[in-house]
Amino acid sequence: MQKVIGKLIIVTLIGTVGILYYLWQQAVQIPEEYIKASEDKQDSQSLPLQPKQISEQAAVSSQKLTAPLDKAKAGQKVTVKLSDRDLNNLVVSKIATSQPNKQIPVGIKGIKTNIKDGKIHTGALVNLDQLARNGRSGTQVAALSKLTEKLTFLKDRDIYIGIVGKPIVDGTQIKFAPDTQIKVGKMNFTIAQLAEDLGIAPAKIQQAIDLHLQQQNFKVDSINLDNNGMAIEGAKK
Repeated sequence: MQKVIGKLIIVTLIGTVGILYYLWQQAVQIPEEYIKASEDKQDSQSLPLQPKQISEQAAVSSQKLTAPLDKAKAGQKVTVKLSDRDLNNLVVSKIATSQPNKQIPVGIKGIKTNIKDGKIHTGALVNLDQLARNGRSGTQVAALSKLTEKLTFLKDRDIYIGIVGKPIVDGTQIKFAPDTQIKVGKMNFTIAQLAEDLGIAPAKIQQAIDLHLQQQNFKVDSINLDNNGMAIEGAKK
């Protein structure tokens, strides 16, 4: 009987180690889209950037949003076109402007954004420990701390954290669809799963990943994605 119990314990330990090793492999791997974007210098975003560089790049991309609306009359149909480079500039700007020094936080490296298979893929290499140590107190830092507590093998190493999803029109808002995936390495979580695991309201995560593309004077009817970029169609209010 003792031999049987001993064998069961060994089998259980081997199984547990195997699962942990699998999770570790999945968490530390970098998705192919990110590697490809990194190899393409035109789409790469080298960090750190100075606040002036970030604001200048974001201004050029934001102009593509506002210029067609400025030229249109009320009720006139408008199509706004953004490249994946424009989206990346806006993502970088959003992260930087949330910081007191208007810079990308220490712990985030190489933000990349591309459009593939009708979805936006955006992410970066992130050191969760550095972010938690250097970040401001609040929901996001608390979430990072909880994530490293649950997956201890992620501590003090660079891992890929990203978003894969399709933007949709929800009333007057442009937001990621509910089935959007949050990626940690090659592990995928839905917004609802991640919110439950970290004890955070799903709306908080939606707010954190919001692209802030909506303009007050623009009634959006549809959003189309292809490998050349994103087209937002609607009418000026």
